[in-house]
Amino acid sequence: MTKQESYRIVIEAEIRAQMLYEALAKSFTNNDTRSVFHELIILEKGHEEKVRAAFKQEFPGEDFKLMGNLKLDLQDVNLNDPKDVLEYAIGKEDLANGIYLGMAEKESDAEIKAMMLKFAKEENDHKALLLAEVQRIQGAMQWYDPSELNGMMED
Repeated sequence: MTKQESYRIVIEAEIRAQMLYEALAKSFTNNDTRSVFHELIILEKGHEEKVRAAFKQEFPGEDFKLMGNLKLDLQDVNLNDPKDVLEYAIGKEDLANGIYLGMAEKESDAEIKAMMLKFAKEENDHKALLLAEVQRIQGAMQWYDPSELNGMMED
């Protein structure tokens, strides 16, 4: 795979992530969940813009072309199960993290390498947001600091 193809794959993945989060923001009725997806759309758009700028910097004058057919593959996702949908999105964040780490490993330009590592971390942060949302909709999130219970439990 060439470096140009790597950039294309990353940018297409960011566009698909935006499409996914736009669809999810429309499908979830809970405003808190919707706001999580709207926040993720903004973050993924920022990634796309920065990767496009890095491409232009690294390959000045070269045309950037997408594959064209940017569709979401949601065939194996139960769209009626919020947990399943969120877990699908978490998997996509894991995939994006791996792509960025792989690109960083192969990158010789220190500035672009640092950007790819930053994006990998941010994809992990996106995953954490989604995991928190899974916990929230399942009612499993703790709304207290467990250290407050010190001394209240028997040994």
